[in-house]
Amino acid sequence: MTRILFATLLLAAFSACIDKPRPPKGDIPLDKGRAFEHVIPIEEARSLRQGFLIGRRELQSKLPGNYLDSAFNLPEGETFNRHAIAAILNAKGAEGLRIYLGKDQKGQVRMVLLPVDANGKDILTTLVSREKAANIPGIAPARAASMEQAMESGQRCPPLCKSAL
Repeated sequence: MTRILFATLLLAAFSACIDKPRPPKGDIPLDKGRAFEHVIPIEEARSLRQGFLIGRRELQSKLPGNYLDSAFNLPEGETFNRHAIAAILNAKGAEGLRIYLGKDQKGQVRMVLLPVDANGKDILTTLVSREKAANIPGIAPARAASMEQAMESGQRCPPLCKSAL
């Protein structure tokens, strides 16, 4: 009787594991239906990018001197690694991320990323605590300590571009 009970429990445990779809190792779970709402054809993405580049050139031609580059040095894009994105999406209550445009001391426009909740409200929290973080050159320990954080320091494009658009 004990063997039958043990076998039944073992079978139930294995079937529970088999029935649950698991994402492939390294993949972030996603709802394909919700993701599909934001999919655009690559031709539309190329058109959007070209529209931006053309608009930026037109604006530069209307401004005196090199004002646009010196006062608002706009990148074509910025690249963030998966760990920065994962830290944002792993924030408690995060349903997405918001990208703000900022401007650094050199006049370069930079992208600043924050988690947002289901209501679209910014989540202000510690994204990565110092105990769990690697030593990041250029970031003082006090900046990486427990506090409200956002993500920045993406790789600007140009110069670092390998775009398919």
